[in-house]
Amino acid sequence: MPNSLREDLLNLTSDLIRIPSTADEPSQLTAVIAYARRYLEATPGIFLYTSEEGGKPTLTATLHDTRQPKVLLNGHLDVVGGNPAQFNPTVRDGKLYGRGSQDMKGSCAVLLRLLRDLAQEENPPNVGIQLVTDEEIGGEDGTKLLLDKGWLCDFFLAAEPTNLQICYEQKGIIWAKLVLPGVPAHGSRPWDGQNPFVALGKGLTVLHEQFPPPALPTWVSTVTPTLIATSGKASNQIPAELSLTLDLRYIPEDNPEQLLAKVTACFPGAELGEWRKAAPLVTAVENPYLQALVATTEQVTQKQVTCYREHFGSDARFYSQAGIGAICFGPVGAGLHGDQEWVEIESLPYFYTILNKWLKDIA
Repeated sequence: MPNSLREDLLNLTSDLIRIPSTADEPSQLTAVIAYARRYLEATPGIFLYTSEEGGKPTLTATLHDTRQPKVLLNGHLDVVGGNPAQFNPTVRDGKLYGRGSQDMKGSCAVLLRLLRDLAQEENPPNVGIQLVTDEEIGGEDGTKLLLDKGWLCDFFLAAEPTNLQICYEQKGIIWAKLVLPGVPAHGSRPWDGQNPFVALGKGLTVLHEQFPPPALPTWVSTVTPTLIATSGKASNQIPAELSLTLDLRYIPEDNPEQLLAKVTACFPGAELGEWRKAAPLVTAVENPYLQALVATTEQVTQKQVTCYREHFGSDARFYSQAGIGAICFGPVGAGLHGDQEWVEIESLPYFYTILNKWLKDIA
């Protein structure tokens, strides 16, 4: 790969990492979108659209004056929190370390450079990019809102890190809170009250029996308890109620409402409190855009491509739910949300080259 392309993508990714664009820093979310806009507006032939909802800015850029390009490439510039050192990018052994290097500022750097270069073609393909800042907290004010406002396409690609493999299906998500009632009493007189922890213990045993956690990655629906809270105010008080938060990941073949009812039934007497649902990502492997990407990737990398299912979600689900073919495809890396997050530097120009050729071929 050309050294100039490699160095430009390295520098661009590093600049993005230095902006601590976390959900609790709205000024930094604005700053990272402003950086991306400045990068693109220096090139003629790019149509730029910015918007903001709930303090979460977005940038959409197209090569034709339309809200319905043939292909939309999507990236998120928000990141999860990290220690201050993680926002100081470092290079070791061919890897770029830093918060968001893998998830997914390396990908966003590729999308920015790619769109700028395509804009200078004699006949630019009808493509666009979306850069959002709320994927890590659900995507409702970013990708979903853009879709609702009429940003449509024939095919949608979220540039999430996939090690240059293609993710065509992801589980749906339910976050649910169950409320278990109790009768408050002094901790020294348990016979005077009703301790919701007892019902919790029995319910968790039944839940474990009905939804045993797989020991290895398995394409089944899973239920994971994540949070417990009580109304108690003192260490010597039986609480009046207890709430249990659950993370349900369901495969598209399962009915989410029926699954939630089955989980709730494990805790007799519990009430279903707040709950949210996110649809699964489902795209046919036979989709012609997907198959064209397989062919291009194998041609560029000289390696076989795997099309696979993933257990966590992404913003690609919004377009999939709207009946639009959608996938995740991105560079090589590891350490997602961890202290040693990295992206393989050499995979960035490979990712760029694959997208460049693929977009021109399908256009």
